[in-house]
Amino acid sequence: MLLDVVYHATLAPQVRHAVASASRRGRDSKCRYHRLVQPYFTQDGVTLYHGDARDVLPELPRQSVDLLLTDPPYGMGYGGDTAGGASANNVAADGVRQGIRVIRQVMFETAPLLARDAHLLMFCHWNSWPDFYDALSGYATMRNALIWHKAAGSTGNILANYIRDYEVILYAARGSRDILGEGRYTSILGGYPTVPPKQRDHPTQKPVGLLRHLAARHCPTGGLILDPFAGAGSTLLAAQELGMRSIGVEMDESYCEAAAKRIQQATSQGALFDGAA
Repeated sequence: MLLDVVYHATLAPQVRHAVASASRRGRDSKCRYHRLVQPYFTQDGVTLYHGDARDVLPELPRQSVDLLLTDPPYGMGYGGDTAGGASANNVAADGVRQGIRVIRQVMFETAPLLARDAHLLMFCHWNSWPDFYDALSGYATMRNALIWHKAAGSTGNILANYIRDYEVILYAARGSRDILGEGRYTSILGGYPTVPPKQRDHPTQKPVGLLRHLAARHCPTGGLILDPFAGAGSTLLAAQELGMRSIGVEMDESYCEAAAKRIQQATSQGALFDGAA
């Protein structure tokens, strides 16, 4: 069952200052709606909140998150219909300055939630990864940059530039917990094609298989995965498939609804297969 929550989409961005002043102590009481927030959806270890991560995260248990796995707005003004044009599918906060500011503020609120040995994986664009690196490095030790080879490039003048057929995934960690699994770990991740546009519930939707691979490598058994930019719930779905707990936060209710439906559908299919076994 989907639960309605109080959601003030009109919270002015200007009230959110630099990370150093992100403390909630001086906020007006009307801005504290997050203390009343209830999960939009919860099922089988998956909890999804509809709201601004900067307001929801402070209410979550401290030092509880084993893996931050997220695909935030890249700060590239993404439009889902045509190159260079506005679109109904534009991602909230996906403008260069606004996007980076949001990342910093969300990381400020995420930091107290991270376990002492937490791992952090964050997708980013080649043109903005230095800012993302800076946003992560204040809260964990940067260990590497992974490359997701998408085997599908962007449109444009392919004679004037190399095909942008990859995305960067920054990897940081607290403590000394190792990567899980056996064998050596390549930094180039292939074999996970992009989600076909007609099958997407979100304009920047990542393949569940890729997220499942990352979660299995970086979250211990019984651990908790956090995605403060949940979109259509692909990270939550990957965690569910692995039997892990997860928490997602998403501002757009239409994406919350899509995520809930995907998780419910996966649960129903799993029960059907179990019954047939």
